[in-house]
Amino acid sequence: MLGKRLPIRLRAALAAALTAALAFTAGALWLRDEVYASKMGDTHNRARASLDVIEQRYKHGYGSDPVLFDTPYTWVIVDPAGRFVEGDPDLEPFVPDPLGVHPDPPGKTVAIERDLHLGTVSGAARPGSKQLAGRDIRVVSSAFQGRGLLDGRPSAPVENLTLHILVTPEEAEEAVAAVDHVLYFGLPAAVLLVALIVWTTTSRALRPVEGIQQRLRTITSRDLSLRVPVPPRRDEIARLAATTNDTLDRLEQAAEQQRRFTADASHELRTPLAALRAGLEVALHYPDHTNWPEIIRGTLSDATRLEQLTEDLLLLADLDNRTPHTARPVELGALTHKAAAQARRHAPASVHIDCPASDDVTVHGDARQLERLLRNLLDNAVRHARSRVLVTVSAQDATALIEVRDDGPGIPAEHREKIFERFTRLDASRNRTSGGTGLGLAIAREIAHNHHGTLTLSETPPAAGTRFVAVLPLAPGTKEA
Repeated sequence: MLGKRLPIRLRAALAAALTAALAFTAGALWLRDEVYASKMGDTHNRARASLDVIEQRYKHGYGSDPVLFDTPYTWVIVDPAGRFVEGDPDLEPFVPDPLGVHPDPPGKTVAIERDLHLGTVSGAARPGSKQLAGRDIRVVSSAFQGRGLLDGRPSAPVENLTLHILVTPEEAEEAVAAVDHVLYFGLPAAVLLVALIVWTTTSRALRPVEGIQQRLRTITSRDLSLRVPVPPRRDEIARLAATTNDTLDRLEQAAEQQRRFTADASHELRTPLAALRAGLEVALHYPDHTNWPEIIRGTLSDATRLEQLTEDLLLLADLDNRTPHTARPVELGALTHKAAAQARRHAPASVHIDCPASDDVTVHGDARQLERLLRNLLDNAVRHARSRVLVTVSAQDATALIEVRDDGPGIPAEHREKIFERFTRLDASRNRTSGGTGLGLAIAREIAHNHHGTLTLSETPPAAGTRFVAVLPLAPGTKEA
């Protein structure tokens, strides 16, 4: 829980320090073992070399010449009776047990190594003997024939002697102690250096985040034009800043669209309300000179328009919220014939609506919304057609195609996307009296998008009318035409 409250740079530095400490500790332990093993191996090799030197000098009767026997190793020579002959006086209490006679006859043996335990000594023993007592020591032993007397006389008898050299770990321990001394100061310093490097690197990497954070604090819903600074480096933070700016762009566009939509909706609602109020005020002011049936018919017409506009606004709000619709199989052919039949009842006598038979084309969706899409497209086509409207349904490439054509004046290329904007009227023929609310095509496109499809105005030759194409995904199992 505490780790979640710490800054990222501190968490990164602590994690790096812990990782470095574990890695360096493992490396230090390995280094100590290697140094100890290397030193002990070197000690073994030199002990064997000294073993040969001492044997050769005893064989030639040089005895205990202090110059010739200047060796750093603790050694002892034992005669066949197991008595101390020559060597370090500190080893005398351990002869013949455990430093006894070589078990094999001389001349046929090679040096052997054994781990021996040096037992206890009496209280009168030398200090060096007391230090060796109770220790486990590696011993290199060899049997040879040499003169057992210590005065080096040529007439000294040749005896079977045993030489023991103790391989003590003092040199290896001293080398390890020197390594430990370096590691004692070097290891914490190395861990601290790694933590400092990670802290500095993380701080530099996160510095742009502070700028982004400060800029985001200044952005409010009243002013979404500000953008966060994008670092020059092409790293994750730069991509995060770019994504944040893209999100702010979309939010600004959505807020602007919402403000424009609110203003347009208020304007659209105010016009029929003002007309309704003006007519009623005039009628009340001149009740004896008022044609009340005409006033009531006008009031009903304005109320109907207000009701239609309110329904369109509610439907758009529902579509903008992406409210999940009830997805059921919808047969587009039957739905299209139904919408065409309704459009014929309200269309002028001069406009013929043709809806040829189509194969079974089934999509998943909300039947009421899809019917509204067809009705809006047909109402728009009937309003601008000269004499004919054609609506067809087909299946192609796992999609359902709904095409609505009219032979009207057509729409200029520069306005083919603008007509799908809300409250858009391109000319005087699309006014508030003869035209719709300016929301029909916007609602139709939102319904298509809500069903994972598209609605576009296809290109047509000049003066060849308009052709709207809605593309929806087919329901699984529907056969293509």
